[in-house]
Amino acid sequence: MKDDNPVKSNDKNKSKKALNTYSLAGIGIGGMVGSGFFLGTALAIKQAGPSVILAFILGGFIMSQVLGAMTSISINRPVTGSFRVYTEEFLGKFTGYLLGWIIYVSGILGIASEAIASAVFLKYWMPGLSVAFLALSVILLTILINMLQMKYFGYIESGIAVLKIIIMVAFIVIGLTYILSHGVQVKPSPFSGIQYFFPNRISGLLQSMLIVVFTYSGISTIAMAASEVKKPAKSIPKATILVTAGSITLYVLTMLVVVLTVDTRLINISSSPLIQSLNSMNVNWISGIINFIILIATFSVMLGAYYSCDQMLVSLSQAKEAPSIFNKKQKRDFYKNAWLLTGALSILIIMLSFSLSSKLFNYLVSASSYFSFFNWIINLTVYIIWSKRRTNDEKYDSPLILGRTGAYCTIIIIFILFIMSLKVQDFRIGFYSAAVISFLIIFSYKLYIRRKNI
Repeated sequence: MKDDNPVKSNDKNKSKKALNTYSLAGIGIGGMVGSGFFLGTALAIKQAGPSVILAFILGGFIMSQVLGAMTSISINRPVTGSFRVYTEEFLGKFTGYLLGWIIYVSGILGIASEAIASAVFLKYWMPGLSVAFLALSVILLTILINMLQMKYFGYIESGIAVLKIIIMVAFIVIGLTYILSHGVQVKPSPFSGIQYFFPNRISGLLQSMLIVVFTYSGISTIAMAASEVKKPAKSIPKATILVTAGSITLYVLTMLVVVLTVDTRLINISSSPLIQSLNSMNVNWISGIINFIILIATFSVMLGAYYSCDQMLVSLSQAKEAPSIFNKKQKRDFYKNAWLLTGALSILIIMLSFSLSSKLFNYLVSASSYFSFFNWIINLTVYIIWSKRRTNDEKYDSPLILGRTGAYCTIIIIFILFIMSLKVQDFRIGFYSAAVISFLIIFSYKLYIRRKNI
C-alpha cells in the first residue's frame, strides 16, 4: 500500500540525508549575507539615515514570518522543490509554474551579479586581470563545488558562514570599542532627536526596505534544503532560530556602528559602508580584510543560490514543467543536466552583463527584491491555506510564525513597502525588469499548455 504521509515516508530515507542543524544554519546564513548587505546597504542608509537600524529590525520580523511559514509546511511535507510544490497544490498549477520559474530566473541573475561583484573585489589583489576573466573564474569554481555531495556542500557553507560571522563580530567589536573610547563620531548624534534619527521621515525608512529585504532574501535556501535534513522535526526549528536571531543581531549591530561613525548624509553608495566606517575610525589597515570578507560573502551566496537553482529545476522537471532530462539522476543523487544548465545560463548572463549599464548591480538587486516580495507573499498565502486544511498528522508549527494573524499582517506590510519603493527611480527600473521577466514566464506557460493539449 502506498504511504501517503510525507513525514513518515521521509523517515524511511533518513540514511540518505546529509544535513544537520548546524550545516543547515550555515547554508541559511551563507545564502543570506552577501554583497547585497556589504555593498547594497549603502543605498538603504542613504534612504533611511540612522533609522536603517529599525529597517533591519522590521526586515528581520518579515523574514522570520516567511521562514516560519516555509518551514512549518516543509517539515510536515518534505519534498524536493518544497514551496513551489506546495504553491501548485494549494494555489493551482499556473501559480506554481510562475513561482518556480521566477525563483529559478531570479537565482540565475543573482549568481551572475555576485560573480561580477566578486571579480571587482578580486581586482584589489590582482589589478592586472580583467573583471571578465575573474568573474568567469569565480563562476567556474562555484560550478565545480556544486558537483560535490550535499554532505560536503553543507560543510563548505557552514565553514564560510562561520568565517563571515567571526569577521562581522570583529567589525562590531572594533567599532563599539572605538565608540566607547572616542565617543560618537557623528555630530549631532543620530539619537539626539527624532529629526536626526529620521532625516527623511518615515517614508525614507519604508523606501529603504527594498534593499533590506534583499539582504534577507537568501532564507529560501533553507526551505530548498529541508528535504536533505536528517531529522527535520528536530534540526530545522533549531536552525531557523539560529539563522533568524543571528542574522538580525549581526545586521542591527553592524548598522549601529556605521551610523555612529559615519554621517549618513555623506554615505557613498559606490563603496561599502563598513569600509567607510573603518576609514572614519582611522582603521585603514583593515580594508584588505574587509575586502576579503565581502569576497567570501559573495562566493558563499553564489554556492547557496546555485544549489537552490538546481533543486528548483529538478522540481519543475518532476512536475513536467521543465524537460524531463533535468530530473535524470546520476550517481550520489547528482542531477548532472540541471547542474549543467544552471552553470551555462550563469556564464551566459555574466558574458552579456559586460555590455550593459554600469548600474546593472543596482537593477538586479531591486528586480530580485521584487521577486522576493512576490515569493514571500505567495509563501504566506500558501501557509494560510495550508493551516486551514492541514491533516491531523501535520502537527508541527514553527516557533517563528505568529499563526495566520502573523501571516496576514506580514502580507499587508509587504504591500505597503512595495508601494513606497516605487517612489525611487532606480527601484522602478528594477520593477519594470522584473515585470518583463514575469511576462515572458507567463507567455512560456501559455506555450506549455498549448503543447500539452496538442
